[in-house]
Amino acid sequence: MISRCLTLALIGGYASLLHYVYREEVSPLFGYMNLVYRTPSPWAYAVALALVALIFFLMPHRLVRPSDFVLWVMFVMVAIPSLLVPQYADVLPVDRTLELTLVVAATFLAMQVAVRAGPRIPLRVDRVDPDLLRLVLITISGLVYLHMALTATLEFRLVALTSVYELRAEYDDRIATNGPLLAYLVRLQGNVVNPLLIAWGLTRRRWGLLALGVLGQVPIFSVTGYKLTLLSAPVIVLIVLIFRYRPRPLGAGLLYGVVVTILVSLALDRMTDTIVYTQIFAHRLLIAPGVLTAAHVMVFEHIDKAQWSHAFLSPFLDYPHDLVPDHLVGAVMYGMPEVAGNASLFGDGYSNLGYPGILIEAAVLVVLLWLVDGAAGHLPIGISGAVLFVPTLALVNSSVFTTILSHGLLYAIVVLACLPAKGWDGRDRRGARRPRHRHVPERNHA
Repeated sequence: MISRCLTLALIGGYASLLHYVYREEVSPLFGYMNLVYRTPSPWAYAVALALVALIFFLMPHRLVRPSDFVLWVMFVMVAIPSLLVPQYADVLPVDRTLELTLVVAATFLAMQVAVRAGPRIPLRVDRVDPDLLRLVLITISGLVYLHMALTATLEFRLVALTSVYELRAEYDDRIATNGPLLAYLVRLQGNVVNPLLIAWGLTRRRWGLLALGVLGQVPIFSVTGYKLTLLSAPVIVLIVLIFRYRPRPLGAGLLYGVVVTILVSLALDRMTDTIVYTQIFAHRLLIAPGVLTAAHVMVFEHIDKAQWSHAFLSPFLDYPHDLVPDHLVGAVMYGMPEVAGNASLFGDGYSNLGYPGILIEAAVLVVLLWLVDGAAGHLPIGISGAVLFVPTLALVNSSVFTTILSHGLLYAIVVLACLPAKGWDGRDRRGARRPRHRHVPERNHA
């Protein structure tokens, strides 16, 4: 109970940091993009904070299932910002903000209950030889990088995190020219295969696999400009190490990490007299999901909903607007149609079908989490968390439907189902620990 109370106090600190960063760092510099600060309504803000506390007390205390890891990431990086940031980001009126707050909280609570009460779906694929699986993954990696070399300017170079927009524009042009295969292969490699190689290399002390996984993210970043691809490597290493020594850690550990990241970002910006770190690790990663949830509601409240007619239902429905939803939000909210206002299931679901769209995407995510638990229930949480980390972060700023294929969640489920249950704790292939040589004194038979 004491640890719960301490974590609740930490959530209060996290909420205060989000408020401070938006008011003092984001709004003064980006007010021209309609990121305007308003003093939050005391009673509406109190309701939002109370709902955050309620969700927290119902969250799994320790990470036992793979779905626990995903839910905690979603809670810290999607639910809390979507509940709190719209209270002081002047996007929706107070009454509409409160309505959105209640829907987000009710949806997330329903997801928690449904995931934990759901069926056990055994998806594990038995008798897959680990050496053969590693060989397959390395072969796939070689083919992916070969395809990248043939269709893109593949270079092993580090690009500044603030200079990625030209890379992304060039990459989008290559996708338009060469077709979507490159995009799917890059996501498979950077979001699933390389994280698995990192985890496998660390746990089995196969440093070649570790190097392949870490260094393999660099050329993907240099071609695509995806910052998450590059930044995910050290986080995945940290996840594997933490879970190795704490097999069932507190879910609130993620909250500690996020709070420390914000504080370090603020300190580095003070030392360097910039806003680079706060912009990347606080604004873009944590505050933007909350702003964009409200922005999607604001833009699509009085116009035709998309009904996924720009996506998987495009063969059956006509899309009613000139710009796809994300870019339409960018045009209305930021005044920049070239900017994609990607949102999580709360924003994307609303832009497609209003509040029922949020419930539909939440229901699909619940089913996916049942599949995740069925595919990875035999694995240590550190391994499944490493493989699921990037696809889960994609859920922070993407539709659930987009994440299934485009961001590798389905690939991750398939790979997790094929992984062996043993060999992740320093054991050899037969499951026995490597013998330790000890000196045994001879008995005196005199």
